[in-house]
Amino acid sequence: MPTTQQVSITPPNDVADVARGKMQRFLCSIFGMIAIWTLAACQHPTPGPSIGVGNPYPVSSYVCDGTRLAVRLMGDSASVSVDGAAAIDLPAIGKSGTTFSNGRQTMLIEQGRTSWAVGRATPVACTGG
Repeated sequence: MPTTQQVSITPPNDVADVARGKMQRFLCSIFGMIAIWTLAACQHPTPGPSIGVGNPYPVSSYVCDGTRLAVRLMGDSASVSVDGAAAIDLPAIGKSGTTFSNGRQTMLIEQGRTSWAVGRATPVACTGG
């Protein structure tokens, strides 16, 4: 004859359920904090500007027989600061666009070489760039 086992149905233990619920919430909050920290760590800082970005006319530095020049070539003119003074504008003269002069100061660029002259003096070679 088959035997049957009695199954006991007992009400759930309220204290255990409360503790289990608190533990689940605690673990979920820890997991949530880890997820937020991970996402925050993935953000990349904004890169700094590159040379010439935001300024299409970067400055080139030259030394011409002891005279320091900070030159900004702008196509139809050159902005030149001599020995740290305020920049002067030298318009391009001629069709080649490689000679810039205001009549007192002259900057020449020929085959990648820069020269500087003041007044009617012979241009002196510059280094740098």
